[in-house]
Amino acid sequence: MSSQYTPVKPHAGSIQNFNVVRASSGDLVGHIEYRSAKPINSYQHWSIASIDTIVNTIETKIRQEDDLARFLQNVRDELHEAELYEPLNNIFRMIEGAVARETRYKRSQFRQLVEMSDHVPDAEDMSFPVSKPDFALAEVPQTLEPLTPVVDVRTIKWRQICGFIEVKPKFEEGPNLKSKAVRTIVSQGANYARLILAARPFQLYVLCVFIYGPKFSLGWYDRRGVIISDDYDINGHLDILIRVVLQLTTHMTSSQLGHDKTACLLEGHSQHGRIRKPQWNTDGAPIWSSLSLLGRGTATWRAVSLKDGQKVVLKTLWRSRTRQSETEIYHHIKPGSRGVSKLCVGDDVRFIVSKETNVPVTVGWLRSSTLNDDSGARDDPVLHCLAMSTVGRPLWEAQTSEEFILGSHAALKGHEILVNHGILHRDMSPGNLYVGEPGCPEGSEGFVADLEFASVTQPITTAEPIERLPEKGQLNKRYDLQEYTVESSSKPPDAEITGTALFMASELLEKMLSSRANEKSKIEIHSAEIKRDVHHDLESFILVLFYAAIRRGLESKVWRQHPEFHRISHLHRQLFGGHTIEEIASGRSALVHPIPQYLFLALDPPMRQLLYGCRILLQRQYSTAFNDPFETEVDEELQASSERKPEQIMTYENLYSVYRVATRNLSTMK
Repeated sequence: MSSQYTPVKPHAGSIQNFNVVRASSGDLVGHIEYRSAKPINSYQHWSIASIDTIVNTIETKIRQEDDLARFLQNVRDELHEAELYEPLNNIFRMIEGAVARETRYKRSQFRQLVEMSDHVPDAEDMSFPVSKPDFALAEVPQTLEPLTPVVDVRTIKWRQICGFIEVKPKFEEGPNLKSKAVRTIVSQGANYARLILAARPFQLYVLCVFIYGPKFSLGWYDRRGVIISDDYDINGHLDILIRVVLQLTTHMTSSQLGHDKTACLLEGHSQHGRIRKPQWNTDGAPIWSSLSLLGRGTATWRAVSLKDGQKVVLKTLWRSRTRQSETEIYHHIKPGSRGVSKLCVGDDVRFIVSKETNVPVTVGWLRSSTLNDDSGARDDPVLHCLAMSTVGRPLWEAQTSEEFILGSHAALKGHEILVNHGILHRDMSPGNLYVGEPGCPEGSEGFVADLEFASVTQPITTAEPIERLPEKGQLNKRYDLQEYTVESSSKPPDAEITGTALFMASELLEKMLSSRANEKSKIEIHSAEIKRDVHHDLESFILVLFYAAIRRGLESKVWRQHPEFHRISHLHRQLFGGHTIEEIASGRSALVHPIPQYLFLALDPPMRQLLYGCRILLQRQYSTAFNDPFETEVDEELQASSERKPEQIMTYENLYSVYRVATRNLSTMK
């Protein structure tokens, strides 16, 4: 297992310990369209007049060889899945080569269906689970020959993969059989799709092929779910399989395969026309890239402006059309506010469809323009892009305890500034707290970012009206750092619970569990029961401090020699390794009972005082959030209730008091 610890951010380690198939299944319920006529539309566009003749020639050649017959016989004999790979691989290679010496077929794209065997694609610096499709559609170097040279499977990287084929030996394992649960092959496909989208953050959707026994179907994955075609018979519809594989490997453009048309790929990739809008070069791997399939699909990069060389943080996400955009919320903040990331520019991404027309990029538009699907998409999210001028590092990358304490203190002040502007963040998580760059001015040692889930109590004035489409409530889950979003709707609860579940206040987690139980028993829930307040954000802030401090220590050489290293690692997994709301809520007790003294002893004095003080605030808040009626009764009987108790709900002043103690210790260390 990797020694890294965060599943979402590149350079951050492993999520190998959780069942990705089970997680994807939970995500996908209610988000799948079966036996659709739409997926085949992706493969209908040819720039070759003689394509029918070429397909017929390839089909004749395949039937003359024994690979198809051998594959079908292996299926009938119910041989192991691995026995199907070789004949399928030979068929795919024959299709890619297109019998070019006879057909004179000229390929325009260079991809290869690579049989992955037991090899897992290289995630490079990104922390992916051990997972791989049976056949990866990989981008490969151009060649003058009609057939690309066989690729060494050990060299395949996730960022090369733009689609996949998944194989099962039996028809009963296919995606379209009626079942209350999501079929395993669909869940596996969702897992591969989310990894492709994470490794290629400008990828907007993923195409795939499912093969199960003698049948196959076509799949489409995007940020709002899955569309699966009807079953095709491999022998009876061999021409369709040929067209699909030929398109995927030799003909479809990168944008037809799902790449964002507005993003230019460098070093040999096709260049777009001159764009007069702001342009940036991304620098290195993403700072953060969501591993979830459904949801916002947030990704952030360090980038440099092509115009003036200014360093920025570039962010893309799929935003809900029923919410104010993050750009709009930033416009509500007073210029010069410290401790809050600063916006350079932001807007919805738009595709140019003619000289005078452009359209916002939504899941519904992508489906409509590519699949001729005009039925719309649930919520129909919009692709949104922002450039932030405030550049920093995640909190756990602080070089010293002083940098950690001063940086997080500045971010806390920034959070208070937001509240004073009528903005409650509601998604305090590790990807949203940063320390500033070295040499930053006093008060700017850290900042809070990512306001997409923020609530605004005051109206925002904009120059143009913003279209708001009605939608039903939905639940989006992220199983890396879980992100549960319950949008306002006609269904109870009317209020929203938003944010990253691993760092969500315990009271909110309990409300979510109660809401689910009540929903099953059809008990009405009122919005007042789920009121979000500042103390919920402050609890999340403290949890992020613990996460970042422990992770920072576990990644250091010093802690690797610590006698309690494995015990602290276990605590980290217990606190931040849950994959369900129940597991996350249960793991919180590890901070308060019993007190993890071994953790505090591993910290230097300033960090120890900071986190120990935060633990006290957490314990007090937990006792308030979960009143024990038996304890109250005994309290009253003993007349102890008349004694003054310490304030329970945490406040900014509580946290500032803890920081004052920590900074005094910093001075002592100096």
